[in-house]
Amino acid sequence: MTPTPNGTGDPAVKRWVWAILAIFTTIGFGFGNWLARLPAVRDHLGASTFEMSFYGLCLAAGSTVGLLLAGRTVAWLGPRRAMTTAALVQAVAMPVASSVIWTGAVPAGLAVLFVFGFALSTCDVAMNVSGAAAERALGRPRLPLFHAGFSLGTVSAMGVGALAEAGSVAVPLHLTGVFAAVLVVLLMALRFVPRNEEDHRTPSAHTASVAIADGSRRPYVPWKDPRVLLIGSVAMAMSLAEGTAADWLPLALVDGRGVANETGALILGVFFVSMTATRLAGSLILARLGRVTVLRGGAILCAIGVIIVILLPASWSIVLGALCWGVGAGLGFPVAISAAADNPRTAVKSVAAVSTIAYTAMLLGPMAFGFLGEHIGLLTAFWLLAAIALMSSLLAGVAREPVADVAERRPDDNGRHDA
Repeated sequence: MTPTPNGTGDPAVKRWVWAILAIFTTIGFGFGNWLARLPAVRDHLGASTFEMSFYGLCLAAGSTVGLLLAGRTVAWLGPRRAMTTAALVQAVAMPVASSVIWTGAVPAGLAVLFVFGFALSTCDVAMNVSGAAAERALGRPRLPLFHAGFSLGTVSAMGVGALAEAGSVAVPLHLTGVFAAVLVVLLMALRFVPRNEEDHRTPSAHTASVAIADGSRRPYVPWKDPRVLLIGSVAMAMSLAEGTAADWLPLALVDGRGVANETGALILGVFFVSMTATRLAGSLILARLGRVTVLRGGAILCAIGVIIVILLPASWSIVLGALCWGVGAGLGFPVAISAAADNPRTAVKSVAAVSTIAYTAMLLGPMAFGFLGEHIGLLTAFWLLAAIALMSSLLAGVAREPVADVAERRPDDNGRHDA
């Protein structure tokens, strides 16, 4: 029988991959339910838009702190224990936060939301690290599929939130039930995540060279690693494209093109559907084209989509632009995470650093575009986004697969794969 590359034929590795997909989807589902019920929270408290912004700010602050510490946290606990701990914290923190806020004790609720954000970002880094290790053990790209799972979980949560809203279910009761279910699913999935991922690692030329360089036992600092910073720049550009579209695309079209509010929302839907569909197909695309082509082509396509939205006023052209924008941005972040995890010895800290760069761009970048758009108009401000996407295409080569990984998938003269 012809041997399979890496762990493709190992049932334990396949279960690991499916478990990580379930974890991504479930985390997205839990978070999406909170987002879906924010209007109900606002109505119950009679809060203004400005007051509601503090909820997002506290959660974002907790997430940012969690990301900054995630490298050490996940390295200390290990990905599986970090995910387990973070799942338990989330399952307690969100019901408590929503219950406290519902009673009007907003400051205490905001503090608990900070804790939830910290746990959410820690879990995010841990599941990306474990997902990258599972991908490597399988020998096939899977991170785009994992990120598509997160998106699908979030979208499905909107439907559950709508049903809860229609049934007049109180937000604390709704979220308590959701996060109890989330915890059960996560604990079941985590049973199939290995305690020791070393058993599934496949050495590569890249890993070996770093191992020799690390012989001095000096602690690895990803912020001093040029490759990590360049990969982070690619992730930053594509995350900025995603966050800016989510925050400003409908408003830019309503103000700059005079479309109706519902039309702007539908065009944003086109963007998200195209991005999610691209991630679902990402494994096949990467297997055929490789990281560099996917990142470079995606960045260029994203820039083209943004430029179409800026220049062409017809409805069909705006839809086409949003489609290109979403397809182009879809694979940037997951492929960057995969590249950051190439060296298993430094994967935890490298993934944490790239995640921090990307999520910071997604959280804070759109605020900068809002400020710029206030002065020159949002559509005009989008020119800067197109330029950033094009510049990131020049950095795509930094994510090239290690030579040994490519060789593992290349048959020799007798039709066999390298072990």
